[in-house]
Amino acid sequence: MKNDIKRTTWIVFCVLTASSLFFAFAPMAGRAEKSVPVSKLEHYEDKAIGFSIDYDSKKLTKEIGPIGSFVFVRRESAEGLQRLGITAGPYPSGTALKDTADLISSSLPKMIPDCLIHNVNNQQLIELKDGSKANYFEIKMNIGGSELISAFVTAQKNDRLIVFGAADSQDESMENLTAIVKSLRLDVEVDEAVLMARGFAKDGKFVRTDSPAFTLNYPKAFQNRVLQSNQIFRAGIPQWSPSMAISISWLQAGEDINMQLKRLAEGYAYGLKSVGRDIKIVSQHPITTYKEFDAYQVQIVWLFRGHPLTTVVHIIAKENKAIQLAGHTVYGIEELTYIFQTINLNP
Repeated sequence: MKNDIKRTTWIVFCVLTASSLFFAFAPMAGRAEKSVPVSKLEHYEDKAIGFSIDYDSKKLTKEIGPIGSFVFVRRESAEGLQRLGITAGPYPSGTALKDTADLISSSLPKMIPDCLIHNVNNQQLIELKDGSKANYFEIKMNIGGSELISAFVTAQKNDRLIVFGAADSQDESMENLTAIVKSLRLDVEVDEAVLMARGFAKDGKFVRTDSPAFTLNYPKAFQNRVLQSNQIFRAGIPQWSPSMAISISWLQAGEDINMQLKRLAEGYAYGLKSVGRDIKIVSQHPITTYKEFDAYQVQIVWLFRGHPLTTVVHIIAKENKAIQLAGHTVYGIEELTYIFQTINLNP
């Protein structure tokens, strides 16, 4: 049962990130705050997005996990099931900050199987420690029979929606969740070099300077979208199709590269089962498109929310890592592979 709760708590944060939301926290007006006993507070600062938080390093560990770049999970030796997550994405056009609670709560049942939202409580506009305006709210829900509590703060920084959230089992303290995440600050200055290292897209060009370094050109009509999973870039036209994403994963040194690329391609196809149905691999094979770099292509047809979709994925090996270029379209795959082939792997 405890493992089920851990799994469903993790899913909550996966889905929230996929819904272009983020988690953050602050004190609630009219409610007495309870301090959380911590033995060692560690400061975490991100200069690519521009935020900082404090967390209990003896109970929480930072991981690069399946919900984006910033995931804090409970250590195995510590009691409790608490999870913290923070990420950022494009601010939804025309959405008032106070309405982001509805945006998040309405997205959950669409994205998570067997998710029932009980209620959204204590929604209110607040001020973070650095003076930034934010929207605070709490959600109680049931996922697959597990009762969960969660708390969120959403805030806007430049053109991004930042969400910092915490979730736990229902017998834990909502006040503790609030106290843990209320350290969010948005007054950290963005460092362009750090931003470029991770990957930055603007005006039709994506640049990454960290390993594996590369550049890629994409249509200027594409608009940036919120990142999912381990993506470093995601964009598409406003009408939804076509769209594409880039992600990075590790390759095992000493193992056959082509077999690893094949497994990643088949794993991608299998992963589509969580969001669609009738998944069929049309073709898969190594390709020589990228010259000295080993690469693999898989083409998939499937149904997304009842609509037929074609997905093509190119996975390229460089420096013991795999660069995954994935595109979705209702048309032919040529428009996507043309974009893929603008990649410069020796910038």
